[in-house]
Amino acid sequence: MIDLSRHRCVLFDVDGTIAETEGHAHLPAFNRALAEAGLPWRWSRDDYASLLKTAGGLERLLRFAQESGLDADAMYDTLAQVHKSKNRHFAAILEEGAVPPREGFVELIGELTASGIAWGVVTTTSRSNWNALWTYSLLPHGLPEPAVIVCGEDVSAKKPDPEAYEAALRRLEMPPQRCCAIEDSRNGLLAARLAGLEVAIVKSEFFADEKFNEAALVVDELTQLLSSGAAKLSA
Repeated sequence: MIDLSRHRCVLFDVDGTIAETEGHAHLPAFNRALAEAGLPWRWSRDDYASLLKTAGGLERLLRFAQESGLDADAMYDTLAQVHKSKNRHFAAILEEGAVPPREGFVELIGELTASGIAWGVVTTTSRSNWNALWTYSLLPHGLPEPAVIVCGEDVSAKKPDPEAYEAALRRLEMPPQRCCAIEDSRNGLLAARLAGLEVAIVKSEFFADEKFNEAALVVDELTQLLSSGAAKLSA
C-alpha cells in the first residue's frame, strides 16, 4: 500500500505512466523519421518492446545500428538527426489528438491539488516531447503546472540511474521521504528507489510483465490511486 497523503509532492514518469505514448506516438514517429532519412529500418512492436530496455531515443537508434552489424559511431550524426526528426513527428501525432492522458490521471492531479500536494515530472525523454504532451494532451484539461520538470537534457545518465530523481529533489528542496514516484517500468522503479523514494507502479502496454518487487504498490490503472481506489489522499 502507498498513502499519497504522507507526501508533499508526487513525481510522475511520462511515457507509459501519464499517457500511453510509446506505441501510439513514439513508435510511429520513429518509423516516419527513419523513412524520411532514407534508412531501410522499420520497427515492429516487438522490435520496439526490446529496444525500450534501453532508455533514450537516440540511444535506441545507436543500439539498433550496432545490433544490425553497423558502425554506430560512424552513424552518430545521421542518427542524431533522425532522433530530432522523430521528436518533430511525435509532436505532430500528439497535435492530432492521438494520445489522451491515461484514465484517472486528470482526476488524480485534481485530488492531489485539492489536498495541497504538488506534482512533478521526472522523465529522461526529451523536453520537446514533454512540451508536446503538455500542450496537446494535458493543458486542455486545465491542469496546474508541475512544481518541477526534469527531462533527458537535464541529466548525464538516464534511468535506471537515479540522477533525474536526485535533480528533482534538489530543485524541490525536499528530502526523498516527502516525495513519492509513480512509474511504469523497472528502469524507472530502480531509479526512484535508488534516490530513496517510495514507488507506485502503474502497468503499461510495454512493461506490464516486468518485475516490480521493490515497489510499494502495483496497480493496473491510475484510477486505483484515486481516493475511491487503493490509496487515500485525505490530508
